[in-house]
Amino acid sequence: MKFLRTLLLMGCTIMALAATAQQPDPVIASINDAYQQAKEATKKNKGMGNEMVTTINYTVRGQGKTTETLHFFFNTVEGTYAFVEDRDPHFFYYPLYYVTRSYNIGKKKYNEEYLFDSYSQRLLFALTQDYDEQGKRFDRRFYFHEGSLYHLDGPAPTEFMIDMVGYQADELRHAFDWLLRNPKE
Repeated sequence: MKFLRTLLLMGCTIMALAATAQQPDPVIASINDAYQQAKEATKKNKGMGNEMVTTINYTVRGQGKTTETLHFFFNTVEGTYAFVEDRDPHFFYYPLYYVTRSYNIGKKKYNEEYLFDSYSQRLLFALTQDYDEQGKRFDRRFYFHEGSLYHLDGPAPTEFMIDMVGYQADELRHAFDWLLRNPKE
């Protein structure tokens, strides 16, 4: 009888641990929900006036010609930078929420996606693609919370790579602001 009770207790403990392990992280779940909503909204709202596409052609030394396409999706209701760090609170802007970037370097093609919180303009999520030593393409998914990396899916990047994702996201936000204010240049 004691053996059966011990076996039952161990079984319950294992089931409880398995149930706990299956609970999704609430931060990651909310970011994934926002990401899916952004992807759905971009499909539904094509041509609705809340997107901007720009294509850039340039040459990468030793690799040849490159074509880069940036696709910006934004809310059409103006906001202010009142709650965004290091910005003039009287400066109006259109809240950027999702950016896709596709480009090639030589024969390799890359796609990146960036999801921003439309209210704070902080980076929430980034998807990047890269190639391993055998030439096989893989994804990295960066989840950000309160301005810093919260979780990463994919091969471990260097600290420099993590910083570059944040830097690239900031540069895309600045490019979007500049392009909106200087459409003829």
